[in-house]
Amino acid sequence: MTMPDRKLKTTSGFYKNYVKKFYEDAHRAKAEKRPVAWVASTFPVETLQAMDIVPVWPENYASVCAARQVSVELCERAEREGFSRDLCSYSRCVLGSMFGYEKELPEGGLPKPDFLVTTTCACDTHLKWFQVASRLYKVPLFLLDVPYNTGGGDSDHLDKAHIEYYMSQLEELFAFLEKQTGTKLEMDKLRETLAVSDWTSKLWTEIQEYRKTVPCPMDARDAFSAVFFMLCMPGSQLAVDFYTQLRDEVRQRAKDGIGMIENERFRLVWDNLPLWYNLKIFDYLNSLDAVVVAEVFSHTWAGSLDQSKPLESLARKYLPNMANSTVQRRVDIILNLVKDFHVNAVVLPTNWGCRMMSLSETIVRDAVYKKLGVQSLIIDVDSSDWRIAGEAQVKERFATFIETLAK
Repeated sequence: MTMPDRKLKTTSGFYKNYVKKFYEDAHRAKAEKRPVAWVASTFPVETLQAMDIVPVWPENYASVCAARQVSVELCERAEREGFSRDLCSYSRCVLGSMFGYEKELPEGGLPKPDFLVTTTCACDTHLKWFQVASRLYKVPLFLLDVPYNTGGGDSDHLDKAHIEYYMSQLEELFAFLEKQTGTKLEMDKLRETLAVSDWTSKLWTEIQEYRKTVPCPMDARDAFSAVFFMLCMPGSQLAVDFYTQLRDEVRQRAKDGIGMIENERFRLVWDNLPLWYNLKIFDYLNSLDAVVVAEVFSHTWAGSLDQSKPLESLARKYLPNMANSTVQRRVDIILNLVKDFHVNAVVLPTNWGCRMMSLSETIVRDAVYKKLGVQSLIIDVDSSDWRIAGEAQVKERFATFIETLAK
């Protein structure tokens, strides 16, 4: 009897085939004097794509440096420049790459930006981090001021005043981009970009639906790689082509009953970011008969876009982002994932490199147990700085937790 191949083919060689090429293309664009912008997460990157501006995401570069095992060295370089170790590890990592790091940087480092764009939607660190880069590189910075989603509503239940304000901020953004590039925004091009991004989101959402299947046809290690397109280039045909291929493979595996592991006993939800420097931790969980079937991260970035209402739909996509909403919205998202994905337990990493995303973990733990009787593991880690917790310590916590679930 032929044993099924449990590794996904579409995500095989993902770093080499897509991430590495992304940075090669960005450096090529810079050499060809095409506009390159640094962009922060939760920023409507489709606006840049619609104006043929090359978006480069420093937070992704921090995850690249972690995967290449140089993030701690870069954090230490930033700390020697006076940046506190208490700061976001993403920011320290990238700042370290900017301040005379002596060794060769992964993928040649980030290309120097022609300008920077960030937002208040996620955290205050974005603004201060980008201000440092703006001063160092002597380039302009635009801040998209985003009202906090105080009602905690989803895209269909947002404050009208918030939507209108976000749209006015987009108008200011376009004026800034037009000034920097000398090119006028073409609304037809924006609509085309939004249509592509909308299709990208639909495909990514469909992929998540197939992961509800028991056994799960795709786990977190593949998901945390593949979500790259949702973050960095959602309005590109490359994203649509990749997700179409991934959707087809995951759908077929779900139909054929091929899971990630032979004996799937425990189905987990993972909150927050992964350990980018050690994605093999998901393989370790697999060895304990556990599979991460859903990540809050994967369900944060998709969103419908209506090309007939371009500015309003951008507001409706980005305003409800979990980083810009109430704790209750975060609780509700995780409760729904637990129910919809037939989950046994929740992993709640207290990510010391992103304190903002870790503030509500005890509240989530208590709510999930009270409402659904499902246990959670809160574990101290850092997405990029492994000085917080060693591999042996993390594995021991997981092994003990899974053993508890098995009783």
